[in-house]
Amino acid sequence: MNYSDRYLRQIASYSTIDVMLADVAIRIQLSPTDYQLAVDHYHAINDWLEREDSPLKGYIRDFYTQGGFAIGATVARHSSDDEFDIDVMADLAYRVDVDPEDALAILHDAIRGELGSRYYLKTDRKTRCSTVNYDGMHLDVTPTVRLPGTIEKTGLIFHSKPEEPWAKKSLFANPHGFAQWFMSRTPPDQDFGNFFERRSLDYDRERAILSKRADADPVPEQCPAYQKSRAVIALQLIKRWRNLAYDKRHPNRRLPPSVLLAYYVANHANRAKSLVEELSFQAESMLAIVGKAHDRGEKVFASNPMCNADILTDRWPADLSDQAIFIRELGDLTVKLRRLSGEIGLPEMQQILEDLFGEKPARSAVKDHVLRVGKDVGSSGSRFMPGKATISAAVAGGAAAPSVALSAPPHRFFGDHPDDLPKHQ
Repeated sequence: MNYSDRYLRQIASYSTIDVMLADVAIRIQLSPTDYQLAVDHYHAINDWLEREDSPLKGYIRDFYTQGGFAIGATVARHSSDDEFDIDVMADLAYRVDVDPEDALAILHDAIRGELGSRYYLKTDRKTRCSTVNYDGMHLDVTPTVRLPGTIEKTGLIFHSKPEEPWAKKSLFANPHGFAQWFMSRTPPDQDFGNFFERRSLDYDRERAILSKRADADPVPEQCPAYQKSRAVIALQLIKRWRNLAYDKRHPNRRLPPSVLLAYYVANHANRAKSLVEELSFQAESMLAIVGKAHDRGEKVFASNPMCNADILTDRWPADLSDQAIFIRELGDLTVKLRRLSGEIGLPEMQQILEDLFGEKPARSAVKDHVLRVGKDVGSSGSRFMPGKATISAAVAGGAAAPSVALSAPPHRFFGDHPDDLPKHQ
């Protein structure tokens, strides 16, 4: 990849751990090519619901994204695969007193279609949505009915299980308003946003070349979905950490909801000057809030700032044990992030990144760093690696290190020393 001198200087202005965390985030999110594929699926489902024989023909008033996809914070669900959830709202022209089971069942039937149709074997009914399964991603479509006299897109969503008719209910929701509120509080810093966008696009193109993907060329030169703030990247990393922590240690527990994590991040955004500081501050702020409620013997509570009746904690925590587990996991996260912020060698840095965010993205990010350092060493004729770590090929996941890699004092090119952190970011 031929980077301009300006881009190399931009990479050099960030600390090693900031670049690695950004690279991990790039590897756990939808690539620009997959993002476009998700958009195509989204439009296809909208068109399918409006087909001539659809039970919802003429009843779809609006169709829009919500959740992580709407705010640019989608991440892979598990460490063992690259599956993503894309959340969509289908605004139905129904009465507000519609039976919850009817709203959910009719939407499900409209998506699934008749036996032999394109989505018949790809659609699963859930308690609040219908899920369309694609290779590598799931599209969750939630029915909603707009409430007159309220702010834009405030409405009802529905909860129902056919086998539990007594438990069905309607709930207030405004995910569109929440997304707008979140984005207003987490605007991208122009330089860092452009840096992250460029690395995302370049990484996607490199993957396309390596896999010989035929769909590599259509990726646009500019993709605003990847011009992100440090706060949004921190949210992606926290969601990924949560997914892995609960997969490993609490597979039968409900996850702390992504919308709650997004709420906390938005409330504490733009208070740090580096990505690792942002991530640490966000984790510590969550720990303080949830821990304070727990100390009072109460479950934490939060509501949508754009719709107070939209309760973000309506299904989690179910009890104080759910909350206690999250507090313990957050405590472990904050300790490891503080360690990442200190003066540690690259092998330990990689181990922490693997523990928190998964082996595959962490090793790939470290390997990219080693190759970048190797190019710098080769071009300068130096025998030194930046920082204190001597790196082996095994640590870097197979990346070759210089045959002689001597420890040297940190220097400004990769900002390994705290004194070398850029003063203006």
